[in-house]
Amino acid sequence: MDAGACERLLARLTAVEWDNPAGEERHSKSRGILALEYLRRTALWAKALDTPTGWPFFDLAAIFDPSVDSDPVWLERLESSVGRHLGMLTQRVVSNMFGWASLGDRPRERFPELDDPYEPMVQVFERGGEIYPGHGFIELYAQPVPYGDIAKRVTQPPFPIDPAALDDADERERVMVEEALARQAARRAERAAGQAQPPADA
Repeated sequence: MDAGACERLLARLTAVEWDNPAGEERHSKSRGILALEYLRRTALWAKALDTPTGWPFFDLAAIFDPSVDSDPVWLERLESSVGRHLGMLTQRVVSNMFGWASLGDRPRERFPELDDPYEPMVQVFERGGEIYPGHGFIELYAQPVPYGDIAKRVTQPPFPIDPAALDDADERERVMVEEALARQAARRAERAAGQAQPPADA
């Protein structure tokens, strides 16, 4: 077991603002991108390990090595730091993350062409807190992200998930929303001005 990798993951998750509606709103676009990238990466791992059952919230570590048993102490330590129990889907994903982290470099050594399956979801948490269960969707603030299917997600182009790219996506979304709201306000003002004009023969 790679305890050091688990400790590093715990440090990142402990730093998350788990009750963060402002972050959910501010980072709604980038969290959607990250959720899509999580679906792509886990689909590729499901294909590589020939295990479609349970995707996208399966225990990849146990599939990679059936002898692995995720130690519940990591989730317990995280929730102790947070001060409350996390939601059921968040608990499930976090437990799977710790199981994967406990494998250390073994997955990378066996499948060097595949990216870390859980890094996008760690950043989903970091940019706004929990995720919520939906019927075939990852529920996020702005809109749910559909799972799709493995065949679709493995052909999905990768998304850049470095902080600069994610911040840029959020900023472009903010500008687009503000411009749309400004156009709506201008149309309402035009309608109100037209209604306020007296009849031509008054």
